[in-house]
Amino acid sequence: MTNEQFLPMINEKEKIIIERLINEYEIKINNFHINLENNKYISGIFGNVNSNIKKVFKYNHFLESINDLSNKTKKSIEKCVEAYQKINLKYFNPIDNQISQEENNAYYYIENALFREVILWDSLAQLYNLYYDMNINVEKIHYKKVIEQLSSKNINEIDFTEILKYLKEDYKVEEYNIDKGIHECISNTRNQMTHRFSIAITAFSENCVGNITLKVMPDLVYKIAKDYNIVQKYLVQIINMILKEINQIMNEEWTQNVRQNI
Repeated sequence: MTNEQFLPMINEKEKIIIERLINEYEIKINNFHINLENNKYISGIFGNVNSNIKKVFKYNHFLESINDLSNKTKKSIEKCVEAYQKINLKYFNPIDNQISQEENNAYYYIENALFREVILWDSLAQLYNLYYDMNINVEKIHYKKVIEQLSSKNINEIDFTEILKYLKEDYKVEEYNIDKGIHECISNTRNQMTHRFSIAITAFSENCVGNITLKVMPDLVYKIAKDYNIVQKYLVQIINMILKEINQIMNEEWTQNVRQNI
């Protein structure tokens, strides 16, 4: 008598594709604390100090936070894949909301990854705002508006028109294409979580578009991984530009204007 075949909801081939997406671009930063003597360092600068030096420490705050957020997003995606691989597709019921612990774990990590990954887009906009001296209040940053504004300017280093096109590509359920309208799908799903109900619950209600919403399926993990891949690509691009600017500032400003006053 042979054991019953186990069909994971995410198979090994799909796992490899997702792993490639989340590992293609890596943020590489060093801590920008300025080391002094006796194991002391400067973790921040305030007051009447050269504006370029202040900018370095603003960068430091964002870069360290983004690196932390990026790593946690990646870990959540990995954990979600791991959970889905423990669910037998043969017994998965998209209608039943009485779910196993493994399925519950998959939804937990997919929601975690979804929230974090969307925040990375706002983090990207924060870097654009600082690098291009847009002077938008950090509390009022919205990534689509920032990128739309930059796309109207004559900037050669980054193709903001291309980014905006990706962000605005239509997602149509009736014309399902897993690689089309990915960001809009991600954004719509996050809004669903924020304003209506859990994406882990199948609902038959007038609250739903078309009076029915099914719980999310594993294809959303791929979409999150793909969107993560895209935002990581542009984060790495602007971070490399920022690192060059930081090196220039430190070489020109730090030795001459700051260290002598410490």
